[in-house]
Amino acid sequence: MWTVAFLVGFAAWFFGLFIDLTGDSGLYAAISRQMVESGDWLNLKINGEPYEQKPHLFFWLAGLGIQLFGNSNWAFKLLPFIFAVSSVYFSYRLAKLLFGKHAGNLAALITGTSQMFFLYLLDFHTDSVLQAAVVFAVWQLAEYLKKGNSIHFVLGFTGVGLAMLTKGPVGAVLPFLFVLSYLLLKKDFRQLFHPKWILGVLLVLIIISPTLYHLWKSFGAEGFRFYFIDNNIGRVTGKVAGSSTDPFFYLYNLLWAFLPWTLFVIFAIAGEIESWFTQNTMNKTNAALLCSILVLLLVFSIAKGKAPNYVLMFVPLIAVITSGRMQVWLQREAPLPKGLFYVQVSVLILISALLVFAGVTILESGIVMSLLFLLAIAVLFGVFMLAERSRLKRLLFSSVTVIVVFNLYLNTQLIPFLYSYQGHRQVLEIFEGRGEAVGQLYSFGLEEYELFFNAKDSVISIVSWRELYESRNEAGKWVYTEEDKFVEMLFLGLPIDTVYQIRQRGMNRISLDFLTRKSRDKSLSANYLVRLKRNVEAMGSQNVDSLANSLSRKMGFFSPYFDEFFFGKEIKSLHINRKDEYTPPVIIPLDGLRKRNQLEFKLALEYRGQTDFAEKDVVLVMSVEKEKQNLLYRIFPLQWTGNSRNWETAIFTEEFTADLPPGALLSFYIWNKTGKQVEIKSMDVKVTSE
Repeated sequence: MWTVAFLVGFAAWFFGLFIDLTGDSGLYAAISRQMVESGDWLNLKINGEPYEQKPHLFFWLAGLGIQLFGNSNWAFKLLPFIFAVSSVYFSYRLAKLLFGKHAGNLAALITGTSQMFFLYLLDFHTDSVLQAAVVFAVWQLAEYLKKGNSIHFVLGFTGVGLAMLTKGPVGAVLPFLFVLSYLLLKKDFRQLFHPKWILGVLLVLIIISPTLYHLWKSFGAEGFRFYFIDNNIGRVTGKVAGSSTDPFFYLYNLLWAFLPWTLFVIFAIAGEIESWFTQNTMNKTNAALLCSILVLLLVFSIAKGKAPNYVLMFVPLIAVITSGRMQVWLQREAPLPKGLFYVQVSVLILISALLVFAGVTILESGIVMSLLFLLAIAVLFGVFMLAERSRLKRLLFSSVTVIVVFNLYLNTQLIPFLYSYQGHRQVLEIFEGRGEAVGQLYSFGLEEYELFFNAKDSVISIVSWRELYESRNEAGKWVYTEEDKFVEMLFLGLPIDTVYQIRQRGMNRISLDFLTRKSRDKSLSANYLVRLKRNVEAMGSQNVDSLANSLSRKMGFFSPYFDEFFFGKEIKSLHINRKDEYTPPVIIPLDGLRKRNQLEFKLALEYRGQTDFAEKDVVLVMSVEKEKQNLLYRIFPLQWTGNSRNWETAIFTEEFTADLPPGALLSFYIWNKTGKQVEIKSMDVKVTSE
């Protein structure tokens, strides 16, 4: 029967391989694909830019899967999955070393069926691989400390090296704390300060040398500083990421992370700590393991950069500690804590009820499937009740049955349905589903990295209006962008042929409104897939005109069409305090003007702001550029006089002489550094030459 339970659990893991990517896993997949396509497995890049946030091991595993089996979700996940699942075996071996074979089985069971383990075997992070490397390192170092065999020393530091090759120095902290705590508790200072540890450090440096080479080549000494200092200490101080001040963040995340074993974990840790003060002799290995976990958990808790996946590395090690205490209860060497049985039964009932509730409230017709999965729980439970008499074993099997069937339901029914609302899938269904050569797809101002991975052909990332303008004459140009950028495209009068509104939702933060069928549509936001015309011509599509009028009412300004050499259209009100601080630029190609010639531009601007601004807080920027290189750059501060709610009028002129190369562009935009609202009523730009 335990074999049946493990097979059902494996089925849940298996179906997680085929679920779409989201968030960080989408980014890692895009990096892995681009690594494989470029043939450069050493210099990690994302859309042509060097990537330094994470080291190589995860990308090598994922890239090898893509290289062998093609560009698919399961191929990307396959080898990281195998590496991650190995922690089930490593936790078995560590618990067997500390407590015995039966405890090893329990440790493997808790590790493989904890809710956080299920989650990060479908939504892969570097932590999925990291936790396996960490528990392997701790297991081998524990073997070395107990037996003194050199092979365990080498394998232990190999594990540390692999952990650091996965996520940097944080991978070495738990093994380091474990060894330090163990030797301090034994008062073995001779071994603590033995020079042999230097050999271990050298082995680690050899293993992480590809990452060090990549960082040095791409970023110089700053790359080393980021890897060893900023990316770790910076997350504690908040300099690199995060601003959380909640010291209990990880405590309540660990409560759901260990479901359905949370109560067992709490009682086991409490019992282990109690034994330090009540027993005559302390088990120093167990104490060192728990101390290392608690110290690092304390550091994580005071850090400003927090994320639930950071504690995944604790799961196998806490499972090992829990297994030792559970073995005592199973062998009846100590009584089961009072109330644990009935509270655990209540938890299992709640998880089963949640399965049915999810089917009723989230899926369109999920009640039937929910009841079928609930029936599977009842059948497995009933069969095992007939085969097993031990009350505690019945409780353990019931816990395994409920959690694995629950996650099988999530991975086959609920999560695929929710992930179908991601924008990139809808875009690719439209773009690639046309059954013809539809041109090039661009992503403009979005970080949906899943699009770069899942697309059949490469998607080009556009990060600036300049890049969008420079590719305006390409045939079959499709642009996927957010609503703000789309409105600005209408404002610039880009020649639009077709518009698809993509009602979508990212999966990193799921709200109750999104989960509830009745309010789901209101929780969706709009992105847009836009097909541009090749030639510059006025917008003629009726549905685009209608959409433009709708957006003008919503956003508060009209969307004029600008001629390339004269800009004098009336604007009702253009708000420019958007997320990127800049207005979309007015761009004028200068190829029609003679070289070595006196140019003059005159710009009349009517504007106002909600409050007074200091000089240089809001400026007009003029630049002449060629292929992202500035040939000329001027800044003109906007003046604010009297009541700032009144319209201000300013006229800016500039004369310059330049030997302009072919393809030079003159651009104007407003730079609002205040984050407060500025409005433009009218803009009139003229460029003349002698």
